[in-house]
Amino acid sequence: MGASSIQKNPNTICFLHGWGFDSQILSGIATELSADRNTLLVNLPGYGKSRNKTPSADIDNIADYLISVIPQNAILAGWSLGGILAIKIAHKFRDRIKAIILLSSTPCFVKRKDWPHGIEQSLIQDMKQRLSSNIDAVLQEFAGLVAGGDLASKQTLRELKLLLKSNHVEPEALLTGLDILSHTDLRKELSGLDCSMMLLLGKRDRLIAPSTGSASMAIQPLLQIYEIESAGHAPFLSNKKESAEIISRYLCAADL
Repeated sequence: MGASSIQKNPNTICFLHGWGFDSQILSGIATELSADRNTLLVNLPGYGKSRNKTPSADIDNIADYLISVIPQNAILAGWSLGGILAIKIAHKFRDRIKAIILLSSTPCFVKRKDWPHGIEQSLIQDMKQRLSSNIDAVLQEFAGLVAGGDLASKQTLRELKLLLKSNHVEPEALLTGLDILSHTDLRKELSGLDCSMMLLLGKRDRLIAPSTGSASMAIQPLLQIYEIESAGHAPFLSNKKESAEIISRYLCAADL
């Protein structure tokens, strides 16, 4: 996947996975888009083949590591936590990023007084406390939250549980990710971007409120919002072909 071809669009789509699952969770959507585009699955530090990379609690250090494995003029496609990192990278390395595609993501994952569109801080803190005693149980519970809501939730949950069997992640990376989700607010960074960008949401998402789209667009008018009625937090799994078609249309319309 991602091999050079003169027939393919030269801008590589680099997929950044979210919390708990390594890059294989995005392999299906990457394959759907690889017919006429170069695609690259990128593991966050502590996940998959990047498990030997020391996870850092500093989002800037993680962004620095990721930019070292991302080609010039990349299109970043980030799911959930990966979307937060995509915003950070696009803001920090403006000359390296062509566009960002946010998949079920948000500039601020938890609820705040002026941001009611996220999840409760207590949910993340509870997961963090229980990680030390039973990582598998927490990941299984998270899989249920990801699948929950969408109309194909049983099938999506089966796929997620299969992925967990071959999933590779260090405990430190899980803790780091929860800290980032808990404390990061990139609304200012999102508002300052001038690259092309889109946000794909599942309207039945149980982790990100449907109001996230309009709230994010109010911050960043360049952001194009797309919604899939029947999807939850992982539309690229439950509605893989529809998600790929939406992304392809967006890229073509943006001449990317």
